[in-house]
Amino acid sequence: MMGLKQIDLIGEWNPQLVRELKGRLKPRNILIASTISIIGQILVYLNYKSLLPVKAGGFNRYCTASPPPNYQGGYYYNNAYCINDLKGHTMILDQLWWLDIFTFISLVGIGAFLVVGTYLLIADLSKEETRGTLNFIRLSPQSAKDIFLGKILGVPILLYLVGALALPFHLIAGLAARIPLNLILGFYGVEIASCAFFYSAALLFGLISHKNGNLQGLLASGSILWFLFVSTLWLFWFYTDVNQDVPVTTFNFLLVFNPAMSLPYLVQSTFLSNTAVGYLGLPNASELSWYGQNIWSHASASMGFMIFNFVLWTYWIAQGLKRYFHQPTATLLSKSQSYWLTGSFIVMGLGFVLQTPRSESLFVNYTILQGFLVAFSVMMMLAISPHRQAMQDWMRYRHLNKPKNLIYDLLLGEKSPSPLAFALNLAIVMLILVPAILLSPLKEYKIATLVGLLITINMILIYGTIAQWILLQKSQKRTIWVAGVLATLITLPQLCFSVLRLSTTDLVWPWFFSAFPMIGVPTQTSLFPLLLSVLGQWTALSLISFQMSRQLRQLGASNTKALLS
Repeated sequence: MMGLKQIDLIGEWNPQLVRELKGRLKPRNILIASTISIIGQILVYLNYKSLLPVKAGGFNRYCTASPPPNYQGGYYYNNAYCINDLKGHTMILDQLWWLDIFTFISLVGIGAFLVVGTYLLIADLSKEETRGTLNFIRLSPQSAKDIFLGKILGVPILLYLVGALALPFHLIAGLAARIPLNLILGFYGVEIASCAFFYSAALLFGLISHKNGNLQGLLASGSILWFLFVSTLWLFWFYTDVNQDVPVTTFNFLLVFNPAMSLPYLVQSTFLSNTAVGYLGLPNASELSWYGQNIWSHASASMGFMIFNFVLWTYWIAQGLKRYFHQPTATLLSKSQSYWLTGSFIVMGLGFVLQTPRSESLFVNYTILQGFLVAFSVMMMLAISPHRQAMQDWMRYRHLNKPKNLIYDLLLGEKSPSPLAFALNLAIVMLILVPAILLSPLKEYKIATLVGLLITINMILIYGTIAQWILLQKSQKRTIWVAGVLATLITLPQLCFSVLRLSTTDLVWPWFFSAFPMIGVPTQTSLFPLLLSVLGQWTALSLISFQMSRQLRQLGASNTKALLS
């Protein structure tokens, strides 16, 4: 137990942390967490101990010899023949044995910290809301940064205790596997940075969806578990055979959000053969790049980039946390912040597009990036679009504030409608992507890529205007309506195409009104359907904008005027 002096020092630095620690660091909880950690380590050790060969004459993963020439028995793939040394002991490759233990504990630790920690934080916020203490915390003199830092450090404290007790065993296993200490510390740095990112995202998600009880905790932790499972399978699938080509696609952007991406460098540093290890090699890492820079061929550069990526997005999540915590009725981000965030997203994503000089692969990468852009834009719509009351106040009282240009107010105002600001975000996307497309060796795909980008931008603008129009309505569940309508607009066309088995070779123009119109562009040779589609998109956008403007004017009219009319 900590002494009173230590508690006072922590209390002066972060009162919220002391509040969390006092509620969790009880003797019973500490004993349970310590028991889980120690028993878990013993079980891991005994399990791997049971995998060692008992006697010579058979095959085992950890044996070192080749079978004698006259051996008539079977041969097991990736297993060596077991022989005894001069003292009668079975010769084993203990370095590989320790490496397997290190890798297993690493993967379990990543899953436990990210999945369990996320659930604990969201469940804690839900409990605070149920008890009514969340608003009490908002009124405290502490800053949002101190409150959330206290939450991140205090709520999963028992999980940290489990990890701290397992740390010596993990470190010993890594050093016994002859992994350099600096790489092990680098892996810990990546893990800490990933926890900061996922925990901050969990707090933000918990604040936004705190009215849904424990459901949001299960949803968030389940989504993270699914992501870690799929991306780790991807690593084990493509990072096992050194002669296998790793896909150089924009999907590699997602891999840097999995701390397990750093493990192949630790495995490689042992200098064990890829045949002996059988997992997490570095096949053709020189092909993976970011803006042509071979950062994936060096462990320090790769880990540094992963940490930078986590820090960048943690910073933006922290901006949303600070705004939303103290102003729950305000937008998640200001319009000026959204412009910088959009620029950050496109600059980071574009680096993973330009990994290959092959025109067809580049076109596929740009297509994937536009799919990411649609998902990012949906989140941006929800982050910067004000609700009905805010826009009503803006319409009624804008003339009472310091006179400003209407365009300036629409681009930077806190309560003004978002379509124009959203259009500026998309203009930033065009400003970065169009020169990149023109300079890329896309050859015959260059025009198709530019046209696909234009049509995609048009569809995103339509989605954004529809979202803002729905937020003008009187319904009490406007956010749910927005999410439902956007999900329907994005998924329903693709579902219909799949059910009807409608490919781009059969009929191409319906794809231009879906969320992924670029899929239909390469098969289109005539410009007429393209121009017709663009004209149809602009017509739809104009009609929705007109209807929203009319409703805004009605909303801004005074109650007296409404009664007289």
